[in-house]
Amino acid sequence: MSKKIAKRELPPMRFLVLVKKELASIWADKQALAIIFLLPIVAVTALGFTGQGGGQMLDNLVAGRETRMGVVNLDTSVGDPRYVLSEEFINILGQQPAVTITRYDSIYAANESLYYERIIGFVVINNGFEFNVSAHLPTFVPFYSSALYILAQPLMAKKVNDAIKDFKVAYNFTEDEINYSSDDQYQINSPLFVAWPMTLSITVMAAALMLSCQSVVGDNPIMRVTLTPGKRFEIISAKVAAYTLLEMMEGAVLTVFPYFAFGLTFPGDMLSIIIFATFGAYCGVCMGVFLSTLATTKLQGSQFFLVGFMAVFILGSGIFIQGLDKIFPMGYSMKGIKLLAYKAVPLFSETIWALIWPQIIYGTVFFAAAYIMFKLKKEAI
Repeated sequence: MSKKIAKRELPPMRFLVLVKKELASIWADKQALAIIFLLPIVAVTALGFTGQGGGQMLDNLVAGRETRMGVVNLDTSVGDPRYVLSEEFINILGQQPAVTITRYDSIYAANESLYYERIIGFVVINNGFEFNVSAHLPTFVPFYSSALYILAQPLMAKKVNDAIKDFKVAYNFTEDEINYSSDDQYQINSPLFVAWPMTLSITVMAAALMLSCQSVVGDNPIMRVTLTPGKRFEIISAKVAAYTLLEMMEGAVLTVFPYFAFGLTFPGDMLSIIIFATFGAYCGVCMGVFLSTLATTKLQGSQFFLVGFMAVFILGSGIFIQGLDKIFPMGYSMKGIKLLAYKAVPLFSETIWALIWPQIIYGTVFFAAAYIMFKLKKEAI
C-alpha cells in the first residue's frame, strides 16, 4: 500500500493525474465542447458552400509592397534593329516601384525558386515577343504566381500591367495590343483553398486562447489548496498540456472535415499538418494561461482574451502592418500549413523547422511568464 502511495506521489504521476483532471473538467462542459468543435465546422461549411474561401483580388493592399519576381527571357526573334525590345521591357519592369527582379535561364530554374519561395512569381518573355511587337501584332506577356500567397497574383498583375503601359508609351506602341496573362501555381480546385490555412490557424489558436484565459482565474480548487513551488509548476504544465491536447484534436477535425466534405484533396500529409498546427495551439494556450494569471476575476479573463485576440490575429497577421507577422506566431503557422498541405514539404525539413522554432520560443516565453506570475500570486493560495 505504501509503495502505491509513493508511486502516486512521484512528479510524473502527479502531472498525469492533473492533466487527466483538466481534460475531465473540460470534457464535462458540453456547451464549451460544442463551441470548440461545432462552430468551426459551421464556419468552414459556410465558406465551402458560398465559395468565399477561394480568394479574390486585393488591390487596396497591393500598393507599396515589395515584389520579388523572376524573369525568364526566351525571346530570340528579330524586330526593330534599334532596340532589343525584350530586354527593354525587362528593364522597364525592373524600374517599377518596389520591384526586385531575378533573372533565370529557364522556366525550370524559375519554378524551383518559386517552390522555395525566393520569389512570389515570374514573368516569361516567350520567343517571338520582339517580332510581334515590332510588327504590331497582338502580344501576350505571361506570368506565373504562387497561389499560396494571397497577394502574389494582384501584385504581379499590377507590376506587369504598369510595365506594359510604360513600355507602350516609351516605344510608341500605344495603339497596339499588348496584354498579360496569369497562371496560379499550386492551385487546388476547392472553395476552401485560400481560406482553409487561415481558418485552421486562427481557429486553433483563438480557441486555445479563449479556453486558457479562464484556466487559472476560473479554477476555484486552486484557491483552496496550499501549493509548494514545485506543485505550482506542475499545475501550470498540466493546464498547458491538457488544453494543447484538446486543440490538437480540434486541429484534426478541421483538417479531416474539409478534405472529405469540400474536396480539399491536398498532396500533403494530414498527420504532419495536425502536428504542426499543435505548435500554434501551444502558443495560444501559453499566452492564455499567462493572461489568466494576471486576471483577478473571470470578467477580466474574458477582457484579456479580447486583448490577446486583437494582438495576435489583427496585428500579427502582417496584412495591415507589415513586419509584425515576424513577432507573432500566426504568420508562421499559416505559412507552414500551406507548405505542408499544398507543396507536401516534409515536416522534419529545414524549411518547416524554421517556422516551428519561433512558435516554440513564443509559447515558452509566455509559459515561463505564466509560471512566474502564478508563483507570485499569493492571494490565490
